[in-house]
Amino acid sequence: MLGTSERIGECLGLRRCDVDMTTLPPTLVVNGTIVSNKTQGTHRKDSPKRARQRRNIALPAMAAAAVRRRLALAEPDPEAFLFPTKTGHTMSVSNYERLLRSFINDERTELVALGVDVDEYTTHIYRRTAATLIERAAGITLASRLLGHASEQITRNSYVVTAELVDPVTAEILDEVLAD
Repeated sequence: MLGTSERIGECLGLRRCDVDMTTLPPTLVVNGTIVSNKTQGTHRKDSPKRARQRRNIALPAMAAAAVRRRLALAEPDPEAFLFPTKTGHTMSVSNYERLLRSFINDERTELVALGVDVDEYTTHIYRRTAATLIERAAGITLASRLLGHASEQITRNSYVVTAELVDPVTAEILDEVLAD
């Protein structure tokens, strides 16, 4: 999520067919999200939060490495999720968030010692962090496009897309800022 600024549902909805590791830099297409409701249960909706937020994102090296690891574990089916449950189905956003809360509770002391504000640690922090890093390095317009926001004001106010292709420079910026 940090390397792409995806929402948790968009990340959980990634499938093998949504990534292209043959390009330089590798890319992924944000074209779906995980939703849960009483009638359909947990399933992948074939558009992001808003249909106009579909976008192609160039992957910084650390995100590409993470995607390669997930591809190695994923089923060979093009529709296979990169972050499935043990049974190969999609994980619900609420289950992921529950796991994150459990991790935070279990590791609270260590996280606080590292300077992490555990009360603010949610899945949204990765999105805000990526947007802030891009905005600082290249401006609000590029950050807004990376997030898939329709206007820069939305990005400024809270951190949805008018253009589908996000400038691949986002991967280079995140590589430079996040390099070990």
